[in-house]
Amino acid sequence: MFEPYESPAGGWGALRAVARALREQSVVLKGSETLLSMNQPDGFDCPGCAWPDPKHTSSFEFCENGAKAVSFELTKRKVTREFFAAHTVSELERQSDYWLEEQGRLTEPMRYNGATDHWSARLMAILPYNSLKIWTK
Repeated sequence: MFEPYESPAGGWGALRAVARALREQSVVLKGSETLLSMNQPDGFDCPGCAWPDPKHTSSFEFCENGAKAVSFELTKRKVTREFFAAHTVSELERQSDYWLEEQGRLTEPMRYNGATDHWSARLMAILPYNSLKIWTK
């Protein structure tokens, strides 16, 4: 599964891996633009680490794993209620993290049903703003 890697970390190999991740998630343009905002003073912090905020930044303040995390967050792939109807939680637990990540992002709130061992869509009521007082008492 793992092969020895003798090349330096970073460099052209990392750049190819980032480009491949953006391409696989179909977010080449959007992902590239987003990466230029990562770890920047007016941007956002890396979702995969705690990169320190230097006083002087370059345009490329991210690592390969951070870039991959952003590409997964931007993916167009969606995991819908039909996906969860087709797979029990026990089945999903046997899948690799990579396989689960490749399925996509949740599209609605979910809740676990222990009787069926499935995640199911959780109905959310949309309430007018003033009715929130009921829930806080």
